[in-house]
Amino acid sequence: MIIPAVDIKDGECVRLVHGDPLKKTVYSKDPVEAAKGWAKKGAKRIHVVDLDGAFGGKPKYLKIAGEIKKATGCIVEFGGGIRDMKTVDEAFALGIDKLVLGTAAVENSDWVKVAVSKKPDGFIAGIDSLHNVPATAGWKKGSELTTEEAVAKMETLGFKEIIFTDILRDGTLEGPNLESIKAIAAKTKMKLIASGGVSKIEDIKALKAIKGVTGVIVGKALYDGRVTLEECLKI
Repeated sequence: MIIPAVDIKDGECVRLVHGDPLKKTVYSKDPVEAAKGWAKKGAKRIHVVDLDGAFGGKPKYLKIAGEIKKATGCIVEFGGGIRDMKTVDEAFALGIDKLVLGTAAVENSDWVKVAVSKKPDGFIAGIDSLHNVPATAGWKKGSELTTEEAVAKMETLGFKEIIFTDILRDGTLEGPNLESIKAIAAKTKMKLIASGGVSKIEDIKALKAIKGVTGVIVGKALYDGRVTLEECLKI
């Protein structure tokens, strides 16, 4: 799967570098229109990130994600600040298909395990790693777990899919961390979606060649025109 990213900050479609809000590029004033553009070009799934929610601990743009679902008909996955069941229920009520749980899954697994057991296909584990340590709370905090330990924990919580982001590569156009992705893919039964660093079509080909990788989230490379969605989908 090729999954275009729609990252929302201050109500706009943006890309950050290393998750730093001070390193922001605005690509569209209207995230819904940005998502519609990718859907028209063939995207079947959209990755929506509420950056203000991730930093603040509570989503701000659930309604926008719901609007993206209605406007595109794509599978919409949403992450950023989901910390409790009330928010989960709100998101599903808006038609959002899949929720990405990162901080909550790493730090507070009790309610997460119950939620995932009730709707296994409705959740994706999110592991955002910096120097082999998962980062939480909008990448401002480190975990006591290693990346490998966190991946194993996600599996025990019942997740079927996992998004792995190498923070050092995110928004940099430096290429994915193929070695880390290979190592994780080899140790988990979960479907692995790679994220961070894609800069050229060769990166997509290299990721497709890794057994266990079922998708890739592409952001800046698409918005900057370094790759087209059409050529990615052909691969």
